[in-house]
Amino acid sequence: MPALQGLCDKEGISSGWFFLFGAIQGGRLVAGPREASLPPDPVWREFADPFEIVGMGSIASGGGPPSIHLHSSLGRGTEVMTGCIRKEGEVFIVVEAMILEILGVRATRSPDERSGLELLTVD
Repeated sequence: MPALQGLCDKEGISSGWFFLFGAIQGGRLVAGPREASLPPDPVWREFADPFEIVGMGSIASGGGPPSIHLHSSLGRGTEVMTGCIRKEGEVFIVVEAMILEILGVRATRSPDERSGLELLTVD
């Protein structure tokens, strides 16, 4: 995700959506909360081997470089994981991304006290 964040920063994209597919390896994702409580206690899943990835996410201003929020499904053989990739993963061979910039709105991400998460706001 650092490469996608860097591209958005370089091109001045501060609001948008992106879609991606390809293969990644060596990362972590949040596969849901342990219980239905706030703030959520995340269930972390780690992976070292290459997994196919299909995902989508949002691009928003984050007080510095653009904020990237990615949810994906990963598969390898019969193993499937779905969740929010929050820690850096490494591209395995290639990951293709399509960015749809949204003009005329301002998407921002800011801390939400109740949930403990940084939530998206669109003005």
